[in-house]
Amino acid sequence: AILVRVHARRRRQGAMSRGGVKNKKAEVASLKKELQGERHVSLTRLAGDTGTDDGEKRCQLIWQNFRILDCTKASAVVLGTDHPDYREGKEAAAANSQELFESVLFASGTEGCALEKLSSTHSHYFGSGFEKVVGKKLRAFVTERFEYDEKSGRVKASTKVLNALRKLEARDLVEEQLEYNDRVKQKLMERGKVVVKPPNFAPSQTVFDPDQRPRYASTKMQPDELEERGGGFDGKGGGKGLF
Repeated sequence: AILVRVHARRRRQGAMSRGGVKNKKAEVASLKKELQGERHVSLTRLAGDTGTDDGEKRCQLIWQNFRILDCTKASAVVLGTDHPDYREGKEAAAANSQELFESVLFASGTEGCALEKLSSTHSHYFGSGFEKVVGKKLRAFVTERFEYDEKSGRVKASTKVLNALRKLEARDLVEEQLEYNDRVKQKLMERGKVVVKPPNFAPSQTVFDPDQRPRYASTKMQPDELEERGGGFDGKGGGKGLF
């Protein structure tokens, strides 16, 4: 009876495994269909919500089966079938692995990093063992493409590769600065098109009003006041002189 239950469990597990393979193949075919006729598609758009289990698995399938450019950046794109560098399967996985390792080793500088760190980083993005995805052992892969120290177990990029990566980073920084300058210039131009209205002030009294005639800026009387007191402009005053 125990053997019967064991065999039944194994049959169920085998069926589930075959079902998982079929689902994976169907998902990969669905992803390829979305890449048909495209030069590139945003990784975030193609993968969907990576905060869910299904979204994370879908993203890992993309890493395993299709070529991604700028794979660790927010601007990462998946190459479509119309792109000249389109790759799929193990060839795409190997190229993605190399770019991923280059980003890790570039951050590590001349000291490099442990082989185990590359292995764990790769597993995080690909969701599967290195040899299963790429078709080659990790140690052989890094020995071919980077500088691997057998004694220390550390991997580092060659000086030539580091210099090339620094040039690429510098070029990206320059492009970002130019784009920023263009955005600022555009905003200033748009701001200059807005008509600035003058501030609202109370109207000034510029029209002469005889009833509100201002006094002269002196101690002398106005002509009307002189006439009321009996004086005029003929030199005959109404008052007595001093002598």
